[in-house]
Amino acid sequence: MNSYVASLLHPRVATRCTKLFDDGHYPDAAYRAMNEVEVALKEKSGVRNKFGSSLVRFLFGNGCAVKLRVPFGEQMQEKAERLFCAAFSYYRNYAAHEGGRIDERICVRMLILASELLDLVGASTVSFADIGGLHGLIRYGEFESEESVRTLLRFLDGYQIVNDVVDGFFEELALKGYSERQLGAVIDTGLIEYLSSRYIRSKSEVFREDVPDSVAHFQLTELGRATIAK
Repeated sequence: MNSYVASLLHPRVATRCTKLFDDGHYPDAAYRAMNEVEVALKEKSGVRNKFGSSLVRFLFGNGCAVKLRVPFGEQMQEKAERLFCAAFSYYRNYAAHEGGRIDERICVRMLILASELLDLVGASTVSFADIGGLHGLIRYGEFESEESVRTLLRFLDGYQIVNDVVDGFFEELALKGYSERQLGAVIDTGLIEYLSSRYIRSKSEVFREDVPDSVAHFQLTELGRATIAK
């Protein structure tokens, strides 16, 4: 493979497809590259039971679900959905079921397209804002029960973080049996918020090294308090 072309490839594509390409297995290399996009979507979102265009519509389209938010803004969500759907419907499906016309030139283009899509997946963020609140968190398996959500909320409410040093916090979170993903889920669904403010030093504290620069804490929202009260 041309070194310049190789430099354009996403590491996943370069690792899994370069040898197939060099050996002349162009349809196989193209299919493997597009399949890596689907695998990356599943890994990023945690969604395992959907495939191809159905997976894309679930992650980028409307409706209650875990979403991947693209970095160019909300107005680009629909365009990203169309881009991924077209790539799966046209390129991936052809490579999977026929592929006879995929020569070296077309294969290179598909490898680069897959690399671009993989970069977009990597730059996207997982959002739970549209998952459907508390019931959606249970329905889609982010939490095993409503009580497990309440337990996390009770732990978080009032928890202080000084100078944005979060190592100890994440250790405690893990010891409680919760993940960073679950933390993001309860924030995205509006059950709790993270509030940070600069610490204003008094005159007697101006030169003290043990005084923090900032103090942050978690606080239940109105919806979070209602959830705890159930």
